[in-house]
Amino acid sequence: MSAAELRQEHIAFQANLYESNNPTRRWLHNVRRDWVIQALDHVTPSQAHFLEIGIGCGIYTHLMASRGKVFAIDINSAFVEAANQIPNVVAQVSDITIDRFDPVHDVALCSEVLEHVRDSASALKNIYASLKPGGYLVLTTPNSYSTVELTARLLSFGLVVKLARLIYGESVDDLGHINRMTRSQLRTQIDAAGFEVVRQENIAFYLPVIAEFCGDLGVRICQWFARRLAGSRLAPLLWTQCWVLRRPKP
Repeated sequence: MSAAELRQEHIAFQANLYESNNPTRRWLHNVRRDWVIQALDHVTPSQAHFLEIGIGCGIYTHLMASRGKVFAIDINSAFVEAANQIPNVVAQVSDITIDRFDPVHDVALCSEVLEHVRDSASALKNIYASLKPGGYLVLTTPNSYSTVELTARLLSFGLVVKLARLIYGESVDDLGHINRMTRSQLRTQIDAAGFEVVRQENIAFYLPVIAEFCGDLGVRICQWFARRLAGSRLAPLLWTQCWVLRRPKP
């Protein structure tokens, strides 16, 4: 496979998550996307300066570029190359656990990134340092003991991956999550970085077997559980912990 084909494969895999053939898999990703977009709507000033950590297929990059200037970083050069084709976007290969930037950004977005880096505490401190005082961070990452993450641990076994691909009829791979955190573990790092919490929610529930074989009914069942678990002691069973954080003004 050529380098260009490999780049397209990376981007296509990311985009496919939002267009999966499986209704529940599709909903799990789109409900998070919708939450992020709503959060950005709430905190974005006019002509904002954005910092995007983790570009992926660029689903948020395009949105933010329509509202201001975007400085986007990723460790994957394919994502960076694609983002640099978008008007109002400057993208570069960078590691947020190491690099910090001038505090000129009104809004930072870090969605589904911290679970892929070992030193999330340093990442949060560097994001904080890269925001203007009063600037916001929209952050999502999986709950460590959510039903999705518990099941996904099985994808480290090749036979399970093959079975999942057969069931879904599309690409399914190990999620590469090396830093699964509980809400309390993440809150400790958030406080240490200096952020104040504006909003925190848990969203998206996955029920094995029901999700794979019950189609649209499976989605409705998972949505029913998600509504009832949110805000309860069992909320960590929901897949995604979602945060809106702010760098306090002096």
